[in-house]
Amino acid sequence: MHASDIVFALKEAAEGPHALQNVRRVLNDWRERIDEIAAALDFIPGTDGNANQAFYRTPELSVLKVLFPSGRRTPPHDHGSWAAILVLSGSEKNTIYRRGDDGLEYANEAVLTPGAILTMPADAAHVAECLGGEPAIGLHVYGGDVLGVERSMWDPETLEEHPLKWDHYEILARKASDAGKPPLT
Repeated sequence: MHASDIVFALKEAAEGPHALQNVRRVLNDWRERIDEIAAALDFIPGTDGNANQAFYRTPELSVLKVLFPSGRRTPPHDHGSWAAILVLSGSEKNTIYRRGDDGLEYANEAVLTPGAILTMPADAAHVAECLGGEPAIGLHVYGGDVLGVERSMWDPETLEEHPLKWDHYEILARKASDAGKPPLT
C-alpha cells in the first residue's frame, strides 16, 4: 500500500451523500492493515501542526497523519466538517462534546487503541489526549479542507469559544495539557 492508494480510496469513499459512513467502511476494512498504512505514511512526521501533517487537501477532503506526543491534550475544538480517525499506534482518549444552548455539553468519551475508529459529525467538538508513554498516531480524515474552513476552539478553563487560530491554539493546548482532566468531565 502507498500513500496514493490511501488517498484514492478515501477520495472515492468521500464522494456522495453518505461520505462519513463510506469513509468509515474503508477505515474498517483497513483495521487489520494498520502496519501497512503506517509504513505507507512513514515519510510524514505527523508533528508540528496540521500544515505539516496533511498529505492531501482539497475543499472536499483532507487526509492527515497526526502524532500526539505523550502527555499532550488538545483544547476543545471542532473541525468545521465531519471527521474520522483510525488509530495506527499508541492510545488516545477523545472526550466528545455537542453544542448546547449554553455552550459545550459533555456527550461521551472513547479510548482508542490501534485499529480503533472514531467518527464525529460536523457539529461535534472534542478533546484528544495521548494516553501512556508512547505517541498516539492516527490517520485523520475530514470532509473538507481542515486548514481552510472556519473552526472553533474553546478555552479549557473558561469554555469561552474562540475562532481557531494556530498561535492561540498552542497556548490553549498547553493549558489543556497542564489541566488534570478535560473540561466538563
